[in-house]
Amino acid sequence: MLALLPAGAIGARAARQAPRPDSGQAPRPSSGQAPRPDSGQADAIDAPRITQQAFKKLVAAHNVVIVDTRVIEAFEQSHMRGALPLPLEGRLTWPDAYEKTVAILLKTRKPVVVYCA
Repeated sequence: MLALLPAGAIGARAARQAPRPDSGQAPRPSSGQAPRPDSGQADAIDAPRITQQAFKKLVAAHNVVIVDTRVIEAFEQSHMRGALPLPLEGRLTWPDAYEKTVAILLKTRKPVVVYCA
């Protein structure tokens, strides 16, 4: 799955949903309620999906930041060229060691594409 976050969306999304790693708080969905798997509500708070064709265009134009959210062992085995590691799999927020990656994402003006598989 590829998810697209438009330029500038990371800062607003991070401020709204992701607590500081040491806060002990879980991220809050933008609706204030946890989505129910069968309700279709998950799409309302998830990042929009992007097609492979649209992704290839962004990559060809060098107009994208790619983020791999799988565990670091999976990233080290293989990953998309140029992808930044941000292991979120099975976590509520990013590890402290990845604050630099988060800072890059907060500053970028490029769209961010996140993948987890």
